Amino acid sequence: MIRYFLHKGRYIFWFLLSVSFFCVAQHAEKKPSVLNLASDSQADSLVIIYSANLNGNIDNCGCGEPPLGGLDHMAGILKRERERQHTLFFDGGDAFNAYSYPALNKAVVQIYRYLKPEVLTVADQEFSEGADFLGAALKGMEQAVLMGNTRTEIALPGPSYKIFRHKDMRLGITSFVELNIRQKGVALTRAPARFDAAVRAIKKTDIRALIYHGRRKNLPRLLEKYPHWDIIMLAHEQIALNERAEGRWLVCPGADGEYVSRIVLIKNKNGLTIKTGQLPVSLEWPADEKISRIIKNYQK
Repeated sequence: MIRYFLHKGRYIFWFLLSVSFFCVAQHAEKKPSVLNLASDSQADSLVIIYSANLNGNIDNCGCGEPPLGGLDHMAGILKRERERQHTLFFDGGDAFNAYSYPALNKAVVQIYRYLKPEVLTVADQEFSEGADFLGAALKGMEQAVLMGNTRTEIALPGPSYKIFRHKDMRLGITSFVELNIRQKGVALTRAPARFDAAVRAIKKTDIRALIYHGRRKNLPRLLEKYPHWDIIMLAHEQIALNERAEGRWLVCPGADGEYVSRIVLIKNKNGLTIKTGQLPVSLEWPADEKISRIIKNYQK
């Protein structure tokens, strides 16, 4: 009798195991796609897609599980957001490779011209090909270049601040680049008066945002003098960050184009709501064909 139940028990065990695998598979199939996530915005929202620390990684390496990255897929995120609500694309700097790699960095320039960012940050890695290369790269994108506390001789300085308006909402943004991280020969000089003026100019906007390109450990020193920010977008240190501290949001998408930060601003009769999160640059996002061609031409 015992042998009979042991014999039958094996079949029962395998039957239950197969049922459990089936249930797991069904659950996995119902896992929400990234394409359906971040539906917390409204038609009148202002959305910021923020990238930083790309380091020249324009393509998807096929590594990781799941594999993430590729500016052609990031363009899919931008396209969806721009179709759904008013969307701004900001970049915090270090888009170029850290070392001289002209063919790659030319491809970065081509792609960014196509993506049309509203804000570009010129930081240390942007000078990896030298000042002349960067000066030529910025032609046609000068008004996107935000230089809050710096000047450069390679071209007319971009604005020290920008104000974006949507409905009855005003977003003021400036940038701060920590200059002691610069590489040898970087043609950036300090311009503290520009930063003071920028902070004053955006003081009365609904949302005050700062792109801080530098070491996070040095940020408190800056905040002692300039404390009034709603959102601080970090760059240079390649960390993934999405946290609220001392009444402000700190966000950073990490590195290598695997994620972007998504910031949703909603203003209504109840006041202003800020929602932040990270979106994986998944292969599920439809790839932009033009950017895919630029990537393939570079890879030849």
